[in-house]
Amino acid sequence: MTRYRWTGISAPFGGLQWERKDDDREIARRVLNLLSDRRMLWKDFSLEIEEHCVTSANKIRDQLGEQMNNPEIGTDLARRLQLLQRLFRDFVDHIGPASSDRHRHWQPLGTDPLSMALGRLRGLVGIQIGELAADYNLDVSKELATIVPDQAGWFFEPFDSTEDPDTQESRL
Repeated sequence: MTRYRWTGISAPFGGLQWERKDDDREIARRVLNLLSDRRMLWKDFSLEIEEHCVTSANKIRDQLGEQMNNPEIGTDLARRLQLLQRLFRDFVDHIGPASSDRHRHWQPLGTDPLSMALGRLRGLVGIQIGELAADYNLDVSKELATIVPDQAGWFFEPFDSTEDPDTQESRL
């Protein structure tokens, strides 16, 4: 819920001036929107390029910092955003420019340093996304839902409503 703060009265016809104040739910919604636009969190590993992922992670860190600069942010949400920032910073430290100096030899698909770092990042960020969505009663985009574990620790699977209902029951 967005809050408003009374800031003054206008004249000569009389009126009130209001300033919009964000609550934690609105800030969390913005964060989920920010993350849902970052393909490095949900696109196939084989389609990702290191330098693009590092650039994207740095942009996410900057934008999370902007959200934390909001004077209306609560302590708990600020801590969660700091954790997200740290996760992306750790990713950049692990896979960033300094790591590109290492000799890279052929490795099986999915075991290269970028895939390993993305897998770790997605798992840890997915937990935070799930908690943000649950704490603030927010929807998660279809793409981001693929990295959010459910209570049993498994990841959500897309639901295809065009399937035969009998087939869906057998999957459950």
